Amino acid sequence: MKNDLDIELYNQYINGEKEAFEILYNKYIDKIQYFIYNIIKDYQKSEDIAQEVFMYVLQNKFKKECSFKCYIYMIAKSRAINYIHSQKRKKEIDEQYLTQESNLIEQDVIEIVEKHETQKKILEAIDLLNDKYKNAIYLVKIEELSYKETAEILGETVQNVKNLIHRGKKELRKILIKKGFDNMNKVSKILMIIICTTVVLSGVVYAATQIYKHIKGKAQITPTYTSKISTMDSNKIWIGTFNLVWNDFMDDVIGGKIEFEDGYSEIADELNKQSFTVSELSENSYYKIHGESTFDLKEKIENGIKEKFNENSKILDKVDWGNPNSYTLYAMLKKEFNYLEKFPTLSNGTFGESSERVKYFGITPSTTDEAKVNVEVLFYQSKKEFAIKLKTKEGEEVILYKGTGEGKTFDEIYTQIKEKENTYKGEKTLQGNDTLKIPFIKISDEINYDELCGRFIKGTNWYIRQAIQTIDFELNNYGGSVKSEALIEALKQSISEIDREFNFDSDFILFLKEENKEKPYFALKVDNTDILVSGNEIND
Repeated sequence: MKNDLDIELYNQYINGEKEAFEILYNKYIDKIQYFIYNIIKDYQKSEDIAQEVFMYVLQNKFKKECSFKCYIYMIAKSRAINYIHSQKRKKEIDEQYLTQESNLIEQDVIEIVEKHETQKKILEAIDLLNDKYKNAIYLVKIEELSYKETAEILGETVQNVKNLIHRGKKELRKILIKKGFDNMNKVSKILMIIICTTVVLSGVVYAATQIYKHIKGKAQITPTYTSKISTMDSNKIWIGTFNLVWNDFMDDVIGGKIEFEDGYSEIADELNKQSFTVSELSENSYYKIHGESTFDLKEKIENGIKEKFNENSKILDKVDWGNPNSYTLYAMLKKEFNYLEKFPTLSNGTFGESSERVKYFGITPSTTDEAKVNVEVLFYQSKKEFAIKLKTKEGEEVILYKGTGEGKTFDEIYTQIKEKENTYKGEKTLQGNDTLKIPFIKISDEINYDELCGRFIKGTNWYIRQAIQTIDFELNNYGGSVKSEALIEALKQSISEIDREFNFDSDFILFLKEENKEKPYFALKVDNTDILVSGNEIND
């Protein structure tokens, strides 16, 4: 009867009722994860493989040669064994356990603690959650604020708040398994939420202002120049370093477009277009290499970036060096640039709707003419839409566009700038009463592109283990610098009449481009103070 219900729910999903599959997911996800954990003994990876199992079921029609329950356990078993084979851990498998029938496997998932012990372990696990998850859960589930209100308090998008709550619950399951509480099928998501909503996390009452100070948003790194940005994005940033390693992965390793066995990836689809290549960079601004993940390759990379840029890597130690099945693609991009003349610093001011004071540099009517040689006006339509270019001794062009770029990609925005520049008939230099106001910017961030990881590449036996990118960027009154690393580790299984105001004191876009090159190699959307230099710092 139970199996009949599973088949009925699956058929409802096939017929377009998406909620039916969610019921099946909620029914089996924790059992499947526990089952996989007992095979591979890795609580974090067991969750990833469990998700892969359900993705496979979603994308491959179920053949009714057995019960749905048996079918999904068989897939889980296959995925777990494949993982162990790829990790060279065959000897750790208990073959007798792996050949048990599904009903015997499920019987192993039994209630092992009393209810009060269950609650105690969950509460202890909650206390171990990262604050960003606890805070999101607290505001939405305990204070009963809307997702929109919570997003405003945390400085996140609504979707990010939903993601934090979702990931928080996932982290809770990870912690419980790691702590030895394996009876996850008996602790449903509903029980976790009930507990979360009836206790004060860690005995602390979180004031909204304290939460906001504790969790300040950073730049959101995107791997593609062609992804759209909107007011829901916060300080979105792109640099072409990851494109370089992806291009090498496509051209030199895979031999074509990269698509995944378990379904479509928007990021991969955009990266496959190879919209940014080394042709947009001078050879002295980047270093890239790829090969088997030997310690010799690691040493070669370390020596290479030291010799070329006098830099050390932040990410090389994350690679599983010495693994004969591992392959590493690496790139570093580094630029330093100085304006023709130093800009004077201006009085501290606000940015956008924030009351926080930040540092600015630029030009006022009383500024000497020296710094004005740095500036070329690309176009000026109004106080709300204009673009300028800052000139540098090294030939780097710093292009600043006033606006949010709502609904457009960095590529579309830059194309629009060039079109308006070509038709602009106004003065290209700063005039007597024109003003210029630019905030100091400082960014240091790192991301692992999870959407690309843990997935097998279609038509190959390659598997992306990690896809990492770092960005360090600074803009000040002298000039600026940008440094970025990218790494893919793959595993192989065997108008002039008016006084113009060029004040970048609210939403704007920044590009970096080499002189005489067609496209930029760096883009940044700035829409809040989180990456700006505080006005409390001592001016130079």
